[in-house]
Amino acid sequence: MLDFESTRGLALAVVFGPLLGAIAAGVLGPRVLRAGTHFAAILGVGVAFAASVILLLRLQGASADQSSIVIPLFDWIAGAREPLVRAALLIDRLTGVMLVTVTGISLLVVIYSRDYMRDHGHAVRGYERFFAFLALFVFSMCMLVLGGNFVLLYLGWEAVGLCSYLLIGFYYEKPSAAAAANKAFIVNRIGDFGFGLGLLLIYLTFGTWEYGPVFEMVQRGVTATGAAVGQGTLTAIALLLLCGACGKSAQFPLHVWLPDAMEGPSPVSALIHAATMVTAGIYMIARCGAIFTSSATAMSIVAGIGAFTALMAATIAIVQTDVKRILAYSTISQLGYMVLGIGVFAADSALFHLFTHAFFKALLFLAAGSVMHAMGGVIDFRNFGGLKKVLPWTFSLFLVGSLALAGFPLLSGFFSKDEIIHHALQANKLLGGMAIVTAALTAFYTFRMFFRTFSGPLRTPPGVHAHESGGWMIFSMAVLALGALFAGYAGTHITGQPFHKSLEPVFASTFLTANPFHASHGAATAHGGFLGEYGLMILSGAIALLGILAAYVLYVQQPWIPGLIRATFTKTYEFLWRKYELDEAYDVVVVTPLRGLGRFFVGWDDYFIDGLIWIVTVVPRAAAFGLRAFQSGFLQSYALTMVAGLVIIVLLAAWN
Repeated sequence: MLDFESTRGLALAVVFGPLLGAIAAGVLGPRVLRAGTHFAAILGVGVAFAASVILLLRLQGASADQSSIVIPLFDWIAGAREPLVRAALLIDRLTGVMLVTVTGISLLVVIYSRDYMRDHGHAVRGYERFFAFLALFVFSMCMLVLGGNFVLLYLGWEAVGLCSYLLIGFYYEKPSAAAAANKAFIVNRIGDFGFGLGLLLIYLTFGTWEYGPVFEMVQRGVTATGAAVGQGTLTAIALLLLCGACGKSAQFPLHVWLPDAMEGPSPVSALIHAATMVTAGIYMIARCGAIFTSSATAMSIVAGIGAFTALMAATIAIVQTDVKRILAYSTISQLGYMVLGIGVFAADSALFHLFTHAFFKALLFLAAGSVMHAMGGVIDFRNFGGLKKVLPWTFSLFLVGSLALAGFPLLSGFFSKDEIIHHALQANKLLGGMAIVTAALTAFYTFRMFFRTFSGPLRTPPGVHAHESGGWMIFSMAVLALGALFAGYAGTHITGQPFHKSLEPVFASTFLTANPFHASHGAATAHGGFLGEYGLMILSGAIALLGILAAYVLYVQQPWIPGLIRATFTKTYEFLWRKYELDEAYDVVVVTPLRGLGRFFVGWDDYFIDGLIWIVTVVPRAAAFGLRAFQSGFLQSYALTMVAGLVIIVLLAAWN
């Protein structure tokens, strides 16, 4: 059983470590710490990581029925009989896994940033602000995960969005960075609007913001008054919550902000794409499993959106030339895998892929940042090549991350991706087929990027003298490479699947019991023999190898073939290059009409409303204008006026 006081202390350390680090970096950084500001952020996030590890170990040591605890902090908003909102922290094994992933990856990103945010050994402008924002970002994500009710979840959710805006727009003097930050913020507001409506509908239906009572009433099928809850209401709540997940986790149709977020520094890209913001939607759906699994319609939509997003983003990635944008579309695609996994009731596999993906995707973004650092800020692989010769450490680490992303056999990405494909095939052959095609495309575009960057003769942008990254950057990437190599074994039968068994108590009453495909999966495995059990794994590995081989042939042995294909299928290439023209479509359908509507209301205010006010004031203004003629300031005029007035009075009196 978890000890309340020690668990409370560890949870508060997770929350306040990064927050105090952010405050120290922001307040003391500009005047005291300066070039050493990174130590405040490293210490704050490091405390959170250490507390998260201890917390997870204690959760693993507790029995399944005693591995969850709610820690009340204070009553926030009073109600008639009981607090309307209570600030509380929820600790369970899902929380523990997420916290270790978030704080661990974030700590390595912060360490990496120490060297990355320097120019010839000197801290760049905004160094203190950067580390303050990083630590604040980690605090916001930890609050989102630890929040014990929907109100704290929403506050953490919005704080993560704010921090992403600040970090994506860190180079705010660049118009492209400012535009990318605005785009990320506005697109997320669209999803968050639906998310907020979902939370309001939860309160109106169940009369509380607390997780436990809400999930219990959902499973019993009753409202706060004891009446039966309608299936349409549960579906509406789930779909509104899904709107928020589509925004934060960059799922179609709200995925368009994520590629543009590459305008931020590379450590920010790694933090957003691997451990924090984009995983928030996956965590939220998993946490609200009772709501989603109560609606077959919602689960089908979740699975369909995940599969389509994964395939769509992979097709776009195969024609991009900016390394960070390729990785951005790869992130969208891998998040689609996770959403697909949840949609086919394999939430433990989706969380497993979230865990492994955090390592190899953070590694790839940091390695891309190392390339960008060496290339003087250039990251388009058409401007360089053959970097294996001058960046040997980055080459080796980039290779490990690429193999893991491609699903190379026995690396972490292979195990987690294979599980989702397996469950998708069990649920629906079309969804499974889309996942398999996505896997092939992933291996191809990953090694297209790798070979174009590191193979062939050495080429660098004019005036650039390539150099290997510093020790702080190499250290972070090396640790992530170990995770990319071995993290997947936490979910294999060889080790007893400790990752999945750890999450069983969390999903026991939701995804596991509601899974309509569980029985068929067990039967297929029991009677399928060797091929039934390992056939898909062999196929998945073969697909990865074929994708890598195809990229090697096209971009190393026969580099003239891609040009021929591009010339032959020009329209298709342009369509993919322009990202399905979704940005243009949104501009025509949404942005331009809204701007026109805005201009209409500005004109309405300027001419109609202001015109009414002008008409109301015209009479006193006209009278004032007329009377102003009598205020000349000359005594002679005043005397003449007085005489004239007196004459008029005398005449009127004589007349009467």
